[in-house]
Amino acid sequence: MPWSASAPNENRLPELEIHDVPAAARSLALILEDLDSPLGEMTHWLVWNVPPNRSRMDALNLREEACVGMDSFGKIGYLGPVPPEGVHRYRFRLLALDVELDLESGATRSQFDAAVEGHVLEEAELIGEMERPPRPEDR
Repeated sequence: MPWSASAPNENRLPELEIHDVPAAARSLALILEDLDSPLGEMTHWLVWNVPPNRSRMDALNLREEACVGMDSFGKIGYLGPVPPEGVHRYRFRLLALDVELDLESGATRSQFDAAVEGHVLEEAELIGEMERPPRPEDR
């Protein structure tokens, strides 16, 4: 992932292309999580009830019916990666669901996980890496 996508810079989710959604899907959900955080897996973005006919997705162009959950930092919305040191892996998980979730925006990750249980038709995963550039004081 480019450093420009990090929170200290443009704080933007790279646009993702979506292909081959199952015909039975009623909605999509997307999770972005840091797999290498020293605090354990951290959720940076959580969105659900995205129409299954979407071919592209980013954090700025969501439709009204999409709901955005709370990240691991207690904020609702997208928070770009900021690896504290070294290389961190960031996983995008796209879930094709057989229902629209009955969850309000602002729901927590645990509420989301409970709501999707038994409703995932298919899952796609993309992992990107990001490394913090050296800081001037580290040189």
